[in-house]
Amino acid sequence: MASTRLTTLLVAITTLPSSTMAAWGSSSTSPPPPPPSLFSDPSHYYDDIFFQTIIAVIILSLTSLFIMTTGVKKERKRIEVVLVGCGMPKKSMGWYHLMQLLEMKDQGVDVLGVVEPFFCGICKDVPGEFTKFRIEMEKDHGITFYGSPSELPDLSPSTLCLLAGRTCDNPLYFEACLDKGAKCIYLEKPGAETVPQLERMKNLAQSRTVPCRVFVGFNKNVTPYVTKALAFAAETPNSHINFVHNNSYTKEELGECFSRNSEGMLKNMAIHELCLLVSFYDVRVDTVFKIEADKAKSEKLTIDGVTDFASVSFTVTTLAGASATVTADRCGGNVSYAIVNSSAPPNGKEIKRFEVPTPEEMEEIDAKIKADADMMPYFFIQSKDYLKLKSDVINAFREGEAKAGNVATIEVAIEALKLAEFATRSLMRQL
Repeated sequence: MASTRLTTLLVAITTLPSSTMAAWGSSSTSPPPPPPSLFSDPSHYYDDIFFQTIIAVIILSLTSLFIMTTGVKKERKRIEVVLVGCGMPKKSMGWYHLMQLLEMKDQGVDVLGVVEPFFCGICKDVPGEFTKFRIEMEKDHGITFYGSPSELPDLSPSTLCLLAGRTCDNPLYFEACLDKGAKCIYLEKPGAETVPQLERMKNLAQSRTVPCRVFVGFNKNVTPYVTKALAFAAETPNSHINFVHNNSYTKEELGECFSRNSEGMLKNMAIHELCLLVSFYDVRVDTVFKIEADKAKSEKLTIDGVTDFASVSFTVTTLAGASATVTADRCGGNVSYAIVNSSAPPNGKEIKRFEVPTPEEMEEIDAKIKADADMMPYFFIQSKDYLKLKSDVINAFREGEAKAGNVATIEVAIEALKLAEFATRSLMRQL
């Protein structure tokens, strides 16, 4: 606008009638002669036209750029996802991840393929339910199924691999995905069976020419009830949190539970709470002052040769004086919660409790369970957490960020697994 007005003014001056110019010249108070310019010399007429044209082009270009960058929404970079370890529909965590990923298409997410080593590989009698599901995915969503990560094509830099197979298989799948060019990997917790395995996986990811970012799906790190409890405790002097994690097994089902989760309760069920201690209390094996078991709330059993905890409660205190309590009960029901107490055990009194699911949420979940009895109940209970984990990781990957909010990195997972092994040894001695 300013350039246009200036140009108009200059042109007006150069085209004033000669009588006006003469009047200026005869006046005793005539202004000093203007400095030489393109407009004062007729020989520069075409230079003047060229100059004004250049100015006009620049103004038009800047105007177009302004309109393009402010009035139009920037298109999201699309992220491709490969799922490794799908399992059976309505039973496996991998399958549930896939269902949520398909719902994220409008968020710029495309499922490129599914690797299912058992049902698409070594299984000789594939259940009809899985075959039907596979045909549906291939037909309706264009998803390709593979029997091994080695069958995958080379992955583009915008491909994320989500590993949801058995914990014991994760290290092998992890390395295969790296070899295919994965730049971001989401691991189901705890990531691997042992600390050395996780450390090797971390080193492999960092050794690539373009390091691969690795996140681990500890859903308690992002769940609202924990976030609210931590915020409330931060505003309450001398408070102490007891993180309570319940499952709904019956006593008769514990044998199968112990066998299937042979890594032990602290590496499996309670690993989420230990990850909270690492993430928000800076607990490390090297910083632990003591671990004290609450024998009244703990039960150690041996079933079919496997020794584990049916329930356990213990308080961790660090050298810096920070402390928190973890309580886990295989037969405690579907409701988990965080209790903010007035002080550490044994004298602390409950101030406030944050539950998941809430009574209102439980009504909705019960209705869904009744409507679909084949679905694993915990899918309904933790659905929002799983979705947030994936959304945070995908958004961080899309934007090139090293952190994804409070989602655990593989470094945090290593410390949580170290703490699980350390605490298991301590509690086995005490109980």
